[in-house]
Amino acid sequence: MGTSRSLSDITANISPASLKRDFLGDHSSNQRTLHILQWNTLAQGLSNPQRNFVRVKNETVAFETRKWRILEQILIRQPDLCSLEEVDIYECFLQHHLPKHGYTCFFTPKPKSPCFTFQNDTANFKGPDGVLLCYKTDLFEEIQRYYYKQSNDNIQGKPFFAALELKHKPSSTNIVFVGTHLKAKKPFANMRITQTKAILQYLSEHYSTRTHTIIAGDFNGDSEEPFYDMIRQSGFSSAYRTFLNDKEPPFTTWKFREHNGIEDDQCRTIDYIFYKSEGFTPMAILQLPSREDIGCNGLPSDEYPSDHLAIETIFNINP
Repeated sequence: MGTSRSLSDITANISPASLKRDFLGDHSSNQRTLHILQWNTLAQGLSNPQRNFVRVKNETVAFETRKWRILEQILIRQPDLCSLEEVDIYECFLQHHLPKHGYTCFFTPKPKSPCFTFQNDTANFKGPDGVLLCYKTDLFEEIQRYYYKQSNDNIQGKPFFAALELKHKPSSTNIVFVGTHLKAKKPFANMRITQTKAILQYLSEHYSTRTHTIIAGDFNGDSEEPFYDMIRQSGFSSAYRTFLNDKEPPFTTWKFREHNGIEDDQCRTIDYIFYKSEGFTPMAILQLPSREDIGCNGLPSDEYPSDHLAIETIFNINP
């Protein structure tokens, strides 16, 4: 594939066809519509099945084919704003393609990325992973960007997040868009509290409570964890919970890992799009597939390149 391939060309050259997904709700567009994509893309450096995904074949995550599936899934529904986590293929691939499809990008690599652990895996190591925020260049005027700079003493619990303040030109509305990737693994629930506090503190110190704000990310914890209530008590709602009768979806990530020779089925909801309800009204969500739709080996699969499913919400921007 050449570097100037259109989306239709990319899709036409992907086989088998990607997992089909549809919106639930009104996904029509107008001047006050805002389409958000949240997705942990799975770092290429962390994709080796022998270390992570016991039911996945090496060819399923081979970089030369997988990179095009990742690009396709970012572009396929043409989101206005993207929060992408575990991105380690920005500098070697995505930065050469996303601008050609109309996106401005803000990449913030992790200073101590776990990908560095696998530098000797020459087939998969592409550099540090990080958060990538993207916006449609023709829809927004960038006001400022921010990312958390890790301190030299590496104080535990510090977050890794990035933020954009943008003017949505069709509605003349200023929007703050935060992307984050909180500390993984269940024992680190307290660290996720500390990280969430830091994000909320940044917002409270720089913006009023009436600011149109969205926080999207892989929070690495379910809705029973304290960080989730902290965000909701700060005036945010979960887009999917709003749409699904006050419940989060059954899962946003599903994989099989191995611990001490025993296969571990990990199926959880840990990805969210939080929004200020005064500023936005969710109009549609991208529906999530069932286990049966995905297949018995979980994710990633031949039809989907990450162990996390993208979640997407179409909002109406309230005046």
